[in-house]
Amino acid sequence: MKMVKKYFLFLILLLIVNKASSQSIAWTHFDISNSGLPNNSVRCIAFENDSTAWIGTDFGLAKFSYGVWTIFNTGNSGIGNNDIRSIAIDTNHVKWIGTFANGISVFNDTTWTIFNTLNSPLPDDFVRSLAIDQNNTKWIGTLGGIAKIDTTNNWNIYTMWNSVLGSNNIASIFVNPNTNDKWVGTVNGGMLLIEKDTNLTSFTIQNSGIPDNTVLGIDMDVNQNFYLATPGNGLALKLNGFGWLTYNLVSSNIPTASLTSVAIDALGKPWAGTNTHGLVYNNTGNNFITYDTTNSPLTDNLIQTLRMSADQKLWIGTQTGGLFILDPSLLTGVQSLTATPSLILYPNPCTDFFIY
Repeated sequence: MKMVKKYFLFLILLLIVNKASSQSIAWTHFDISNSGLPNNSVRCIAFENDSTAWIGTDFGLAKFSYGVWTIFNTGNSGIGNNDIRSIAIDTNHVKWIGTFANGISVFNDTTWTIFNTLNSPLPDDFVRSLAIDQNNTKWIGTLGGIAKIDTTNNWNIYTMWNSVLGSNNIASIFVNPNTNDKWVGTVNGGMLLIEKDTNLTSFTIQNSGIPDNTVLGIDMDVNQNFYLATPGNGLALKLNGFGWLTYNLVSSNIPTASLTSVAIDALGKPWAGTNTHGLVYNNTGNNFITYDTTNSPLTDNLIQTLRMSADQKLWIGTQTGGLFILDPSLLTGVQSLTATPSLILYPNPCTDFFIY
């Protein structure tokens, strides 16, 4: 009987070690100490293909391709500013790079072109969000409104003075891949829906179920339900058709209502970045799992951006800790399309003996 108890003790210890190991190997960490990342403040991420990512930081742009880092800054390239705030890549693989202080830098892998307030209709030189729709039209979110550039280089500007846009401070833009509609999140002006590039509808706390007039991140699940990351009232869900849900400190166990970003996985589950509590995952109903500096390899609890890659890896940009890449399928408590049991006990129910 003592031998059996020793076997069970060994089994329990093995499970604990395996769980800790799987939690650790699920994460990959890049910062200035172990990679070519130019700065530990990662603001934005875009994927050119399955093997190439573009990463914007507070001090330069990084290309990470097949394990090789290439850095672009004002000292070695024609990029207009080192403080990168947004990236989008069009169907011709041209990179559109939004900066903090010098508008947009456009890179076709050979030459650089800059659009700013001095040489174009761009309403402001702070470009914090970018999106490219199915027509290869560019949608540019600035501190002074939205700029639209079509494939013939015609510009249209949307502001709160010439449209129903509730604020000129554009924080996020999402293009619905099914309808080509644009969803625009603002700071203090709610959310704007642009249908067929002409029909504009505003959603605010005064006229809808949106819980916060600031929307910092937008993503959509396969059922065309929209998840919104808000800095004051948690995670909002706009149901396809009608209806809203809110996951905040009152309605769920989410650890904070101050969110910065959101990304949806293949199962339609939202991951959200927070200002103070790292990463949260809505695994079921109103229940959230938190990954922060106390229970994961994260070294910074302020998440600035999230991107889900085609292979379902979550890319996480932090304020001071660099870049993290998470494989959620290796985490305990996270649903997986390919989940398999790691241990089988036989017979069932178990006796004092186990077979392995």
